[in-house]
Amino acid sequence: MGVTINTVNLSPAFREVLYILMAVLFVLLTIVFTTNKQKPLSALKRSFVSVFFIAGMLYALHADLGWSTWLATDIRTFAGLTTDEKLLKLEGGLYDFVRKARTVVKDDYQIFSTDSYFAFRSEYFLLPLRKRDNAPYLIVLADDTAHYDQKTRTFTRGDIKVQNVDILLAYAPNAYILVKR
Repeated sequence: MGVTINTVNLSPAFREVLYILMAVLFVLLTIVFTTNKQKPLSALKRSFVSVFFIAGMLYALHADLGWSTWLATDIRTFAGLTTDEKLLKLEGGLYDFVRKARTVVKDDYQIFSTDSYFAFRSEYFLLPLRKRDNAPYLIVLADDTAHYDQKTRTFTRGDIKVQNVDILLAYAPNAYILVKR
């Protein structure tokens, strides 16, 4: 599927109609330019440039219509909401977890997640705190390979094994924060 400048998807039907329109326009413009007493090669060049200009304008128009529809929907959905309310609506549980994490994480942290989207978004929401190795706080978020054993107070993930850690915040079975003691 094709994509325009503003990341508006172009359906195959739209592209086919546009290609047919380009072919018809090319033929018609070549005839018009040739009947205006231009040399055939010059008429072909002008037709070619004109057709691609017109097609580019149609692509831009289609993209802007898609973008303005998206913007209108966005305005209807989020009008009157605060930034926190908008983020809760967009990100759901992820933003709720990070908001709670901000209240308990006071220093550098380390994120463990097998989902890169969750990790990057959490990192962004936790700014200005710094993500570092060997940090006192361990944030586990949607990580399929991480395991915390409450009896032994041990966190394991692959080759990583951290002992003497306590749960600071238990949000969900796969979303929690540990602190090193």
